[in-house]
Amino acid sequence: MAEAAPPCRLYLALPATRSPMVERSLAEVIAAADVACVLLCQDAAEADPALDLRLRELTLARDVAFLVENEPARAERVGADGVHLPADAALYGQAREHLGQRAIIGVGCNESRHEAMLLAELGADYVAFGPTAALSDREREERAGLIAWWSEIFVVPCVAWNVETPEEAVNLARLGADFVAPSPALWQAEDAATRIAKIGAGLRDARSAA
Repeated sequence: MAEAAPPCRLYLALPATRSPMVERSLAEVIAAADVACVLLCQDAAEADPALDLRLRELTLARDVAFLVENEPARAERVGADGVHLPADAALYGQAREHLGQRAIIGVGCNESRHEAMLLAELGADYVAFGPTAALSDREREERAGLIAWWSEIFVVPCVAWNVETPEEAVNLARLGADFVAPSPALWQAEDAATRIAKIGAGLRDARSAA
């Protein structure tokens, strides 16, 4: 009998503009769903060390990986597990040298197969497909095709970026996504925790029915 594929899990990319509501919603989602990773996205404002530490403590308590976007020094300072970077070989090399081989370093490749293959060969721990802004129908189809193509050929995990509904998450999981990242826009809703947890519940129910 063939070995079952690993379950698809949630990857939570927090919005660049954070608020107490976002922090509360994050705690609720982590308590309710199967969350693999939290990404602290880079914001225009000066970093809030107290917030960084609170989020790190929350993820540690739940055994959830904690990444920082684009800033290896900030990741090291807060004790994060690694960083998420754009698909750039030079940036990847600098981050790996700074953080070491044990750090998680993932890359956002949007729709680039070439960049995904190059960064995976260099040692990236995951590749993410799809834009971070709202997707057009064409971009949804392209992301789905990239996930299916990648999962058929490569062993490096892949993330489906900017997922909006449980149905979309389940479809991407069936195509081979190892992680799905709910749309950052969902965090701004008053019922953010409920909506994001439903995406996690959809993945869980799909695994149970398989």
